[in-house]
Amino acid sequence: MNYEAPLILPELEQLAEPVSLVVALSGGLDSMVLLESVTRLRDAGLLKRPLRALHVHHGLSPAADHWLEFCAEQCARRNIHYEHARVSLDQRDGESLEALARKARYRVFSDTLGTNQCLLLGHHQDDQMEQLLLRLSRGSGPGGLSGMPKSRILGAGSLLRPLLGFPRRQLRQFAETAGLQWIEDESNASLRFDRNFWRREILPRIEQRFPGYRDSWQKSMALCAEAELLGEQLAGQDLALTASEEPRILNLAPLLKLSPARQRNLLRHWMLRAGFTPPGWQTMHRLSDEILPGSSPAARLDCADGAVQRFGAQLVLMGPAAKLETRSCQWDPRRDPQLSLAGNGSLTSSLYNAGGQRPEQRAGGLLLRVPEGSLTVAYRSGGEPVRLAGRGCKPLRKVLQESNLPAWLRARQPLLFQQDRLVCIPGIGIADGYLAAPGEQALSVSWQAPDLLFHRPSRD
Repeated sequence: MNYEAPLILPELEQLAEPVSLVVALSGGLDSMVLLESVTRLRDAGLLKRPLRALHVHHGLSPAADHWLEFCAEQCARRNIHYEHARVSLDQRDGESLEALARKARYRVFSDTLGTNQCLLLGHHQDDQMEQLLLRLSRGSGPGGLSGMPKSRILGAGSLLRPLLGFPRRQLRQFAETAGLQWIEDESNASLRFDRNFWRREILPRIEQRFPGYRDSWQKSMALCAEAELLGEQLAGQDLALTASEEPRILNLAPLLKLSPARQRNLLRHWMLRAGFTPPGWQTMHRLSDEILPGSSPAARLDCADGAVQRFGAQLVLMGPAAKLETRSCQWDPRRDPQLSLAGNGSLTSSLYNAGGQRPEQRAGGLLLRVPEGSLTVAYRSGGEPVRLAGRGCKPLRKVLQESNLPAWLRARQPLLFQQDRLVCIPGIGIADGYLAAPGEQALSVSWQAPDLLFHRPSRD
């Protein structure tokens, strides 16, 4: 069966109403076949959805400006609204130009799509085969080997690949029969790009020996997709047993009862649900084989999006925290009610005059006798004894452990000193001898701690 435009109509008709369609138009063979197909369906009265085309100008080719003009001309001939976006690429060490361009392109797509808008991409069956080989050569798991999805959410809208079931040769035959013009990207001839190597050197030989390989590989990809779905469902069951009220924190006790493979499956899907990029094979094995069962209660594993850190009986997804500035500084809370701490939130004070109305005493809300002069803000150095009002003498480490302060903030807890004597641990307690008496002028000091947990990147 040869490709014809009406063959993609069932895919388009399954889209929810109302949906406007955006054709991702590079000007190459695949996207021009897609543009011509939706044009024919529209002109035949079979497609009544609003249409427009979007071209992304990467600036990588000397002919990039010509491609932009070519796409504009092709859309004008078909009476299709045309838009374009320019992107600039900042290549970093170890990042391929191809991957960088793809990220920039999809960022444009995501930012452009509105609610009830669907992006149409020209990926075809051969692209799917190339993608499988690329993922296989990089050691991808079932999720990566399941291939490109036919549809998914993108930005505020969605994307659809209506040509995914058709081989390139059928699309080329359609284009030649229809007399279409298209752009030949000169980079497609360069074997320095992995995709071109698979396309030009390997897949033709595979097809010569195994003509039906596409159907066989599609079955394998479908099985990988099923395995990925089963892994996700299993992770959901395990998360119900290990998750805390905070989705970025796991309880270790039930996690350690699982097999290492099941632990890694759970950890991967836990990270994905939080928007955290899971680490690669070796790092994930180090996490399950060393960090989880290890003796260190504060082991940390740095990742691309932040870190996975153990705090006692919990595993936490941490964001890229600002460096803590541990140098001491002076603060007069009577004159300056707020002090910004470099990379560590801020301190806030409230002054209550003698006989005035005061807040109720509560944990961490005890009132400090107004000091004479300024206070020194410093951080723990280790082994400090602390005598808090009504609590006796304890090591500072023990006081912090007994507080409600999350473990990842304890090393960042600011301390207030006067003449080398600890007078207050903001939010936790007042030192013995510095608690304000009833009717005495007093201070309430609080610490607005930084949020160090990982946060899902915004679409913007």
